[in-house]
Amino acid sequence: MIDENLKKHGIIAIVGAPNAGKSTLTNAILGQKLSIVSPKVQTTRNSIRAIAIEGETQIILIDTPGIFIPRDDKILERVIVKSAWQALREADQICFVIDAESGANQENLRILNDLKKEDLPITIVVNKIDLVKKSKMLETFAILSNLGFIDIIPISALQNEGVEKLKKFLCEKCQNPTWIYDEDQITDAPMRFIASEITREKLFLNLHKELPYSIAVKTDNYEILNNGEIKIHQTILVLKDSQKSIIVGKKGEMIKKLGQDSRLDIAEIAGTKVHLFLFVKVKQDWMRNIENFEKIDIEKLPNSNSNSKPKKK
Repeated sequence: MIDENLKKHGIIAIVGAPNAGKSTLTNAILGQKLSIVSPKVQTTRNSIRAIAIEGETQIILIDTPGIFIPRDDKILERVIVKSAWQALREADQICFVIDAESGANQENLRILNDLKKEDLPITIVVNKIDLVKKSKMLETFAILSNLGFIDIIPISALQNEGVEKLKKFLCEKCQNPTWIYDEDQITDAPMRFIASEITREKLFLNLHKELPYSIAVKTDNYEILNNGEIKIHQTILVLKDSQKSIIVGKKGEMIKKLGQDSRLDIAEIAGTKVHLFLFVKVKQDWMRNIENFEKIDIEKLPNSNSNSKPKKK
C-alpha cells in the first residue's frame, strides 16, 4: 500500500535526433506499447505523454518528435520540430537520447548546445549499445564528460538492457508532490488518437520503402458499443492516386493486412474486441492545414466514447 503522503511525480521530456530510439525507450519504461515505432525517421509527429509508476513515483514521459533542422519548404517538417520544442517547456527534466552508433556527432552536439539554453537538467541516454563496440561507447562517454555532462546512462531500449536502472534514476529526479493521473492510466491522449497512430505505424512498417511521409490517418468515428466492443472508422489521406493504389494493394490485399495488424494492436491496448474499417482518400491539399489537422484526434472531444483512455495492462 502506497502512502499518499509519499506520492510524487515528475515530467521527463524524451528528446533527441530522429531515429535515436525515443519511442522504443518510452514503451520500454512504460512496460507496454504506446508510442509508434518504425524504421522511418521522423515517424513521431506529436508529443505523447506516457505515464509510468515506480513505487510511489509517477513518471510522466513526453515522447517527442525528433529534433532536426527543418527545410523551409517542408510544412510537415516544421510542424514536427515545433511540436518537439514545445514539449520541452512542459518538462522538469530532459532525457536526451543518443544513438550509440552516431555517438557525439555534430548533429547531437548541436542539439545538446541548443538544449542547454532551456535551462533544464539534462540526462544523456546512450541507446542501442548492443550494436556498437565498447571502445566506441567509451569514446562517446569521454567526449560528453569533457563537455560537462555528468549523468550519462548506457542502455538498449529494444533489448531492455539498463532500462530499470534508468527508470530508478529518473524516479530520483521526480520531486513534485502527489500524482496527477489515475493509477491505471498510461497516457493522457484519447484512444481515438492512439488508434490513428497505430494505423499510421502499420502503414510505415508495411510500406516504408514505397510510402512517403505525406500521409495521415484520421479517426472519423470511435464508438463503444453496448457490449463493450469498439467500432472505428478511419480515413487514410494521401496526396496522389498512385499512393492510394499502393495502400489498397492488389485485390485489396494490402489494406486488408493493414486493417488486421492495426486492429490487433488497438484491441490489445483497449482491452476489448475492435471492429476497424479503413478508407483511403486522395486529398491533395490536406497538408496546407496540417497543424489543425494533426490536433483533431488529440484534443479532448466532448463525446466520452471518443475520449476513452488506454489503461494499464
